[in-house]
Amino acid sequence: MEIYADSDRCILCHACVVACERVHGEARISVEAVRDRACVPVACHQCDAAPCAIVCPSGALAQEASTVAFDAEKCTRCGLCIIACPLGAVDLDTVSMIQRCDLCPDREVPVCVLTCPTEALILGDRFEETKEMRRRAALRIAQSHAVGRERA
Repeated sequence: MEIYADSDRCILCHACVVACERVHGEARISVEAVRDRACVPVACHQCDAAPCAIVCPSGALAQEASTVAFDAEKCTRCGLCIIACPLGAVDLDTVSMIQRCDLCPDREVPVCVLTCPTEALILGDRFEETKEMRRRAALRIAQSHAVGRERA
């Protein structure tokens, strides 16, 4: 189970981030716009072999069992962790960069999903929940190509 954002519904209000911060003390998720086309939930996935911890020269990020620990006093702010993170989840401006979204195990539905005023956040299986979003995106692409051919 993962959280996905429906770009057609997301208004980038960040109510989900505020709700997460309220419940957990700091935000464990953010929603970012990619090229003004797609909204993507961004959160640390606590990788088994965390690239951010592997490249950290000061040891500020370290793999500990199933989590990535962060020691702010050791951080030199070199930025290698930002480059190494394949998810874009590392942010040197906040300590929350190592907070993993745990999908609110004490709740039936994560607080960010419950809070979203446009119901843009969806919790579910990667392929099932994004099937309709992919269909709509393909339709938009096909329509834009048809318009382009008409103008030519």
